[in-house]
Amino acid sequence: MRIILLLPFLFCFMLNAKVVLPDVLSDNMVLQQNSTVILWGSANANAKITLKVSWSAPEYNCISAKNGNWQISIPTGSASFTKQTITVSDGTSITLNNILIGEVWLCSGQSNMEMPLGGYKNEFVEEAADYMAVASGESGIRMFNVVKSASVKGDNSGKGSWLESNKQNFMSLSATAYFFALCLSNNLQVPIGIINASYGGSSIEGWLHPGAVEKYNDFEFKQGFPDSMRWMRPYVMYQNMIKPLSNYIINGFVWYQGESNVGRFASYAQKLQDLIYLWRFTFHNPDLPFYVVEIAPYQYDKTSQAAKLREAQLKGINLIANSGFVCTNDLVYDKEITIIHPSQKKPIGDRVANLVLHNNYGFDSIKANSPSLSKFSISSDSIILTFDNSYDGFLAQQELVGFEIADSTQVFRKAEAFFGEANNTISIKFEKGFIPLAVRYSFKNFQIGNVKNSAGLPLIPFRTDEWDN
Repeated sequence: MRIILLLPFLFCFMLNAKVVLPDVLSDNMVLQQNSTVILWGSANANAKITLKVSWSAPEYNCISAKNGNWQISIPTGSASFTKQTITVSDGTSITLNNILIGEVWLCSGQSNMEMPLGGYKNEFVEEAADYMAVASGESGIRMFNVVKSASVKGDNSGKGSWLESNKQNFMSLSATAYFFALCLSNNLQVPIGIINASYGGSSIEGWLHPGAVEKYNDFEFKQGFPDSMRWMRPYVMYQNMIKPLSNYIINGFVWYQGESNVGRFASYAQKLQDLIYLWRFTFHNPDLPFYVVEIAPYQYDKTSQAAKLREAQLKGINLIANSGFVCTNDLVYDKEITIIHPSQKKPIGDRVANLVLHNNYGFDSIKANSPSLSKFSISSDSIILTFDNSYDGFLAQQELVGFEIADSTQVFRKAEAFFGEANNTISIKFEKGFIPLAVRYSFKNFQIGNVKNSAGLPLIPFRTDEWDN
């Protein structure tokens, strides 16, 4: 009898249910400028959904599907710091306030991307306190922190909230993502929205779909990871933290991950390409820019596995159009040799932003690329290394640190390097009787180099061999 009495109440509740929006469509959000954005949600079946926006006169309508799902596409104009509103109604209205139109980017990875401006226990972010002192919600920088979810059941899928970069929220914002947004905002003079989908400890396999992971034999994808190790699960970050946001229009990706894949470096380049193709497909745009941050020097257990992972990061990104690579070889202090979360996050954000400004926003005068090895040649007494992106040459140093050479014994020894006659070359002299076969630069788990181009950007670590050691 009690059940029968409840049925009419439930039926009336369903008929009067308000339209429901995903968390990413909420107060304080930033919408991509000069695009056709998608608003979506759920309601009663076959309900008329009406949508009004403050920046445009037309009213937009659609009819929800049988399962209640609906979506409406609306155009946005040029970026502006004017606060906008959106009203959605299926008979009962919901109004979203404090909306800005600007540039939107998605930042993702593991703990170094997740690391908030407030730092971690006994690990701080350099310069964060200075920027906290002048933080303002009026800056136009907003961040949607996606709730971490590694559940196989999809709990909390796509949950989160948009935060203004005011004093109240500042220390909970991703440091790398914030400084990236700040540099973009200062140069573009537009609002910047960041979707921060990061999970400390996660591997790249967690951000791929099942088909991409299961073709590799170096990851136990069938292993059931308990909740105490949920960040190691495959697929779940993609399913719960990326895919649910796929309708949101963004302008590109920044990826800072790799520490958890150091032991599986051999497959990382291909997995990175798989991830880029997957995410571009997921967000319905095969040309979305994708930028990778090199994992920082750190004293891992195995001799050169991290160096090989960094090499794989660069190889993977170099095979992808509309992409870029940020070297961090110089952004660790000697005392941080056993600190996996180095403190210098602002230079990382600035370097990513400068690459984006140069490659995607037409700032041609910005010299944004690190120098990288182009070719090398060996003569009777010297090795000549030639580099791309040295620009006006290399910055003067008393001693060039990090170069090694080896002969057929495959044993590397320190080499003295000198700036060459051309401003894009470095030479290494060797004694008579020694027959060099390979050169390496900072190709170690922890090796801070000091070679920088005229823009102050570090030389990307490299090796000319493919030996196992």
